[in-house]
Order: sequence, then C-alpha cells, then structure tokens
Amino acid sequence: MTEHYGARPPISFKATRTILNPWYQLPPHVTAMNPDLPNHFDDTIKITLPSRVELTRYGIRLFFQDDQVGFVFTGNSSAPSYLVNPIRDFLAYRTFINYNLFGPFLKPLDENALEEVDTIRFKVERIVRVEIERQEGEKIVRGFYQDGQEEWLEIPSDDLIQYLSVLNPALYYAVAFYLIGCENPRYFLVEFYKAVESVKHAFGNKKDFLQSLRPYGVMRKRYKEFTKVCNDMRLAPLDIGRHAPEPNAPLYTVDLRNLLVEPRSSEVFESATTFCRQVIDVYIEFLVHCAA
Repeated sequence: MTEHYGARPPISFKATRTILNPWYQLPPHVTAMNPDLPNHFDDTIKITLPSRVELTRYGIRLFFQDDQVGFVFTGNSSAPSYLVNPIRDFLAYRTFINYNLFGPFLKPLDENALEEVDTIRFKVERIVRVEIERQEGEKIVRGFYQDGQEEWLEIPSDDLIQYLSVLNPALYYAVAFYLIGCENPRYFLVEFYKAVESVKHAFGNKKDFLQSLRPYGVMRKRYKEFTKVCNDMRLAPLDIGRHAPEPNAPLYTVDLRNLLVEPRSSEVFESATTFCRQVIDVYIEFLVHCAA
C-alpha cells in the first residue's frame, strides 16, 4: 500500500538496553540467520508484538514491533513532533526500556499488518537473586547470582493519553531528570533529587507539596530520609551526594561498578529509585484527579 505521512517523515527509536534500575533487564539478545534481510542476520530483541496505538487527538500514530517504536505524524502540521521526547520518556519510564537509538523508518510501514491495541505489552525479565552454596573442606561457602524470569509489563493507551493531557513543565522535567540519573549512575542521587524537586516546586513549597501528595502515599518520613541521603554532609555523606563532606566527616563510597550487588550501594540506589518514582507516579495521579 502507498503510505501518506504528515508534515514530517516518520521516525523510529530502537531499544538496546534497559535504563538503570534494580528490577528489570531485557530478554536475551539472540542473533539469528534471516536470508530476507540485507546482512542475513536478525539481531532484533523480541520485546513487543506488532501493534499500533492511535493518538488521534495529537496527530500521532505509534507503531511497536520487536525492539522498535515508530512515530508517524498524521496531520499537516509539524507541531506534534514536540511530543516525541515526552512520549519516548514516558515509555522508558514505565517499561524501564531504553529506546536510545534514533533514526528514520527505512521502509514504508504496512499499517494493515499492525493491530490497533488499547494496551501495549513489553516483554522483559525480572531480575531475581538465586542463593547458592558449596562445600569447601569443612566450610560451607554461600553466595548468589542474578538470573532473569520472563515478565510482561503493560501500558494501557489510556495511561499514555492521560499523561499527555496533564503534561506540564514540572512533570516533563521530573521524568527527564529521573532518566538522566539512570543514564549517568555517578550522578543518580543528584538527578533524582532534581526530579523530586521539580514536583515540589510545582506546589510552591515543601509544606504544600507534602500535604497535597500525602493522600496518594508520599510520607514526610520518606521524604526526609531521601533528602538526608542526598544532602548529608556531616553524619554519613556519600561520595555521590549533592555536597562535599564537612571537615572530619567520614565519606562513604557507593560502588558504582557493583551498584545492584554490593549491599550498601544497592540499598541506597533502590531506596532512592523507589521514592523518586513514587513521587512522579503520584504527581501524575494528582494531576489526573485534578483534571477530572
């Protein structure tokens, strides 16, 4: 069929890995022979089934297949292109999948072959800890390794539409700062703090921020714990914190090479990730409730 596109040609993003997170990884990357391809090799990662989502209100049609997401602009205006980054960021935020390689579509899309769906399903693997032990002489040595168990994450198209309907600068910055922290582990505490701070600034001050989001589960105690870890200069400052330690304060190192394994480092990373994501999640919920 002959495709008609809007004011700009379609673009695509390809996933090569997950964003940094304590819970999920991509399925195994298997390269297979395929004589129909130019280089005879298929190296796609099987993440999504062929499907499409219609964002008619925004003049965008989304296509999903394997490890790619495509954007087709259906109107005659180039305005919808400004939503590409917010949509891609939302997909990465919700699925932990990093659609990080940008490019054009290399061949026309057969829209009839892609079923329109109201829920997009993404195949990932949940990271699980497997305990092991072995006998060494009279001693039993215990350890563990990380394995993956297949799991499907889902995004209802209504969630994406709701997100776009309430999108404001504070929400956009919060998601963007969070993803920047995932992309740059050395600065994850700094960027996660900025993500939470973006939401706090939307309410004007800390008191209104906590009062407004408390009904949705954001507790003052957790907020204080999070800001203490990020800002501590005196009691147990971290080398990746936002501030230099005070004189004679002990400086603790977060092992970025073993961030998901070394106990103290993984505890800091997982707790900061969990709180940052909680604030973003409930801020979206708050905005949707206010708009209803």
